[in-house]
Amino acid sequence: MAADRRWLPALLLILLAWLPLAAQAQDRVLQSGWYAGEPQQYLRQGELTGLDIEMVRAIARQAGEEVRFLPMEYLPLLDAVAAGRLDLATGIPETPERAARFALSLPYRHDTNVLITRRGEAARLRFADAAGLAAFMAEDRHFRLGVRAGFSYFDAALDEVIAAPPAPGRVRAASNDATNIRRLLAGEIDGFLAERLSVALAITSLGAAAQVEEARMRIVIPLHLAFNRETMTPALLGRIDAAIEMLTEDGTLDRIASRFRFPILLSLTIDSRWFLMLQITGAIASALAGTLAARHSGWSLFGAFVLAAITAGAGGVLRNLLMGRFPLGILRNPLFLQLILGTVLVVWAVMHAWALLRGRAILAFWIAQLAVAMRRRRADRWLFDFADALGLGASTVLGVTIAFGMGADPLWLWGPLLGTITGAGGGIIRDVLRGGGSIPNLTTGFYGEVSLIWSLALTGYLMARGPGIEIDEVVPAVIVAVIGCVVTRMAALAFGWKPPRLA
Repeated sequence: MAADRRWLPALLLILLAWLPLAAQAQDRVLQSGWYAGEPQQYLRQGELTGLDIEMVRAIARQAGEEVRFLPMEYLPLLDAVAAGRLDLATGIPETPERAARFALSLPYRHDTNVLITRRGEAARLRFADAAGLAAFMAEDRHFRLGVRAGFSYFDAALDEVIAAPPAPGRVRAASNDATNIRRLLAGEIDGFLAERLSVALAITSLGAAAQVEEARMRIVIPLHLAFNRETMTPALLGRIDAAIEMLTEDGTLDRIASRFRFPILLSLTIDSRWFLMLQITGAIASALAGTLAARHSGWSLFGAFVLAAITAGAGGVLRNLLMGRFPLGILRNPLFLQLILGTVLVVWAVMHAWALLRGRAILAFWIAQLAVAMRRRRADRWLFDFADALGLGASTVLGVTIAFGMGADPLWLWGPLLGTITGAGGGIIRDVLRGGGSIPNLTTGFYGEVSLIWSLALTGYLMARGPGIEIDEVVPAVIVAVIGCVVTRMAALAFGWKPPRLA
């Protein structure tokens, strides 16, 4: 017994020495760097977030690890990881040099790099990939290319051209996209390579959307997590890779990508010329419906303007108040108030001109016949219904795109909700004001239901396509939704469809 007890002090000493080491191992936190670049990694209201940040946090949680992010520029970050001062870097394309320098994980997402040129100059560029750009650079002795310093574009031929250009000054490196945009607009370069989401934000912030365009070239680059080779154990790298595979299979990484990609994609859609034309069409159609409603109810000119403004703008105002989106859309751009006012005045002038022409003896007979024919066919009523349906469709689409553009979560709820509020809200409030207690659009009319159906359809399509959706796919989807709203609403009126009732 005495001999056994002599071992107790030694065992206690071993236990006391092991406990701090075990606690240190348990408290081990992976140190990563982050460099400001929206939407990949940025501060929002003092909190670090972004596409890379949220993906890495999800991967670390799945692997049973914790990660801490420290601010650092891109190139110093790579040096710090290679030297062992930090554990990992995010968003790293694989090259032979980096594969030898770092321990790389499986790809966890992809970047899409594009070529940005001055507007009107992309049509002459016939290549569609990195190899084509490299060959073009070798043939065209005048094209000057802008790139990001320290970035690889995942193509040996292109990276070789960038590292050793055919002539001095043919390739210029910049630390950020904003510098390349300014150089492009100043004529210092003829195009530059950039990650598609980041450059879209930079173009929008500089107000350069009307001056630049995207060539049809795409460079899709798989991105990895880069770890320090000395501190990264095979077991930990295995857990990281397993976490990436699992989160890819269950769609978690795609959902994170959608949260950050959709707002930028839809902001590009909203800022485009065709979407502005859709907004203008919707505003004029809604204002026309409101003006005709005021005329049918015998309202004054001022009353017509009130109804027109409510029909065209009330749904959007309700949507923006609900989402805390300021300034209100109708106040952000005076064009829409001008369109509403102009529509009311044009209708008023046409009606007064019609009344004056009816007093002319020569035209009296033909005008009378035309008036009778219009009354028989209820042409004025069908004009009101068509204008109202067109405004309903355009506003519904706008509401859905705003929901996606703001990253509202969950999208399956907010997309249809904001689409319905924006689409049907103005028309319902208009009918409340002039209905005298009878509001057909809420009782017997198939109105808000049309907006709900097509906002559900558009939301479902956008969500089903996920983060891989392109702007070229958004355009036809939006047009189909608008036409669907108009056709459904007009069919409901023609065939007397009734909405579901409580009893």
